[in-house]
Amino acid sequence: MTNISALNPAALSDCNGTISSAAALVEDEMRAVEVRLAERMESPIGAIPQVGAHLLGAGGKRLRPLLAVLASRATDAPVEHGIAVGCAAELIHTATLYHDDVVDDGRVRRGRPAARMVFGNGLVVLVGDFCLARALETVALTGSLTMVRSLAGTVTEMAEGEVAQLERAGNPDASVDEYFRVIDRKTASLIAWCARVGGSIPETAAAPLDRYGRALGRAFQIADDVMDSSIDEATAGKSVGHDLQEGKLTLPVLLACEAEPALARRVREHLGEHGVPAGIVAEILAEVRATGGVERARRKAAALADEAVSALQALPPSRYRDGLAALAHASVHRSS
Repeated sequence: MTNISALNPAALSDCNGTISSAAALVEDEMRAVEVRLAERMESPIGAIPQVGAHLLGAGGKRLRPLLAVLASRATDAPVEHGIAVGCAAELIHTATLYHDDVVDDGRVRRGRPAARMVFGNGLVVLVGDFCLARALETVALTGSLTMVRSLAGTVTEMAEGEVAQLERAGNPDASVDEYFRVIDRKTASLIAWCARVGGSIPETAAAPLDRYGRALGRAFQIADDVMDSSIDEATAGKSVGHDLQEGKLTLPVLLACEAEPALARRVREHLGEHGVPAGIVAEILAEVRATGGVERARRKAAALADEAVSALQALPPSRYRDGLAALAHASVHRSS
């Protein structure tokens, strides 16, 4: 398997520096994404831009827009399509974060109180719906029926993943295979859609970039789940240990349980219909770390990042291809 650093060693430094270096390749396009996002969140209903700004203005890495515009440059797809896909993907991602925090009772997002803690559940859900509508409109305005159809399929896949995750919550027999089936839908599908620039790229690049996006999406979600097993909520930038409280067995926990049957029995004992009690979560996560579950999950994420980079070999060499490789590396070396 191709090692990430083989493509451009100079570009692969620390996570923040790596993302900044990749973003510098498409600085004008990323500025256009920011302008488009601000336009898309305009509304005469004052609460909508206010709630939207709470999360969209909180920083964030803009990974999905960056991926879309880099992929458009790497494949000679219309740059305007890359900007539209990036804007739509960020709006969809924002909507899912709003909805997820309501469903999961999340308290922290991107290092600040979750929007639901500030504006209430009802308003946040409705603004999430607004973001979804604006995302669909953004793609429709390109006039590309292919992009509209591909986005409809992607959003459907994401919704199926969220429902599947809820269905498996509290299931003590959840498996690693089931975990990957869920994250393929809820996370990797949108990232792969960005990598394909919504279906705008040449046919010869579509399959390799879909493989790249799927592997990157898996790696990114595993990194998220590793952070949920961390100790420091401020470092993670969101509520930690919350997945386990909701009865969601993420990869670090599943791998730790595979390695240590006694831990698996303890998780089974405490995993009720409403998840693991908050008072027990810290103890179980300490065992997950001690058993090596977190480290094994990190290694899996790194292997998936290598897999993503390997798929890029089908593209012609370019600095934009190197930027896509750098994003794969950055996905597994981040703290927020």
